Amino acid sequence: MRKTTMMLAVAASTAFASQAAMAYQAGDIYVRGSFEKADVTTDNISDENAFYLSGGYLFHDKMGVELGIGESVEHDFFGLAGNDLGTMERMPVNLLVNYYPLGGIEEARVQPFVGLGVNYTRYSSIDENAPYEIDIDDDYGVVGQMGVDLTLTDNLSATGYARWADVEADIDWATPTGSGSGSTKLDPVTIGAGLTYRF
Repeated sequence: MRKTTMMLAVAASTAFASQAAMAYQAGDIYVRGSFEKADVTTDNISDENAFYLSGGYLFHDKMGVELGIGESVEHDFFGLAGNDLGTMERMPVNLLVNYYPLGGIEEARVQPFVGLGVNYTRYSSIDENAPYEIDIDDDYGVVGQMGVDLTLTDNLSATGYARWADVEADIDWATPTGSGSGSTKLDPVTIGAGLTYRF
């Protein structure tokens, strides 16, 4: 009887320790690798898929900061008449503050989160079709996201999320017969999934 009681006590303490390890809490550090698809709101730039890497730190059981950077991906871009103007690469960088409503709760195996922050979008490797010469300015804007972490082990989670960013492409163009400028709203809606490892 005494032996059985001791075994039950050990099992209970082990289960408690396992649950406690799953609680999101201040001081946690995580890294995340994911694959995502971005749909832009304009027909002048193609939709593409990319890899995304992010990391974060929880400064409170329910609050944390996250920095993420996307793969620099090539897009086709087109004129107002649908003519092919060339290709360019777009790379997003996002800095967000995330809120975890279930942070600090030991039994929570599902951890939803919402975040708000700033987006920086870098345009590079512009390859114009003749006779155009094109320059695209980098852009800053607001970014928001919502997602969920599903705990797989004490340290590993499967993550799904959706993100929206306020992004413009300010374009200057020139041809042998003239020049001009304009802007295109991209405002990408991004859906992604990946794995998160928490230290």
